[in-house]
Amino acid sequence: MLDDILSHVMTRQYLNTAKTESSRNPAEYPLLGILALGEAHGYDISRRLKEEVGLIWRLGKSQIYALLAKLEREGLVTHERVGQDNLPAKNIFSLTPEGTQVAKEWLEHPVNHFRDMRLEFVTKLWFVRQAFPDQERLLIEKQLAVCRKKVEVFEGLKESCGNQAEALSIDFRVTVVKSTVSWLEGLLDSIQIET
Repeated sequence: MLDDILSHVMTRQYLNTAKTESSRNPAEYPLLGILALGEAHGYDISRRLKEEVGLIWRLGKSQIYALLAKLEREGLVTHERVGQDNLPAKNIFSLTPEGTQVAKEWLEHPVNHFRDMRLEFVTKLWFVRQAFPDQERLLIEKQLAVCRKKVEVFEGLKESCGNQAEALSIDFRVTVVKSTVSWLEGLLDSIQIET
């Protein structure tokens, strides 16, 4: 019941952003992010993902090529076949204008589900730092607003708990989200120190 209430409250508050995020496979975004940094061939995308966000996203080469084909069918990615001396031709992938827009919108929006902080938010933050460093502060501030709102909602739910187990569950969630708020505030402080 508690999860139903939380889901209803959070869904109503963040419906517009959640619709755009939930309509895609989350694994597509790291590929769009790599291509937002510049055109690349499939092997290079795989290498860069492994080197730069590999501990966060572990996508095999076959997954990457399947996702690129899907993104191309959807008009977000295009490729050009380029010949090489003494080697087979390779496909160089790049974002279409629509793909650039989807990547930009993804990078501008905070995550709405706390479970997405570890994978998706950290990935967004890394790509924003690489491609749009002037937008880092704004992304963190937006994410802070979402997390602070979650703390308010959870603390409000503590008062209506029907039993001790629900209260413990909410206390745990409040503690985790407050820790995340503290981490995000630290990120903002580090940006201020750098500038």
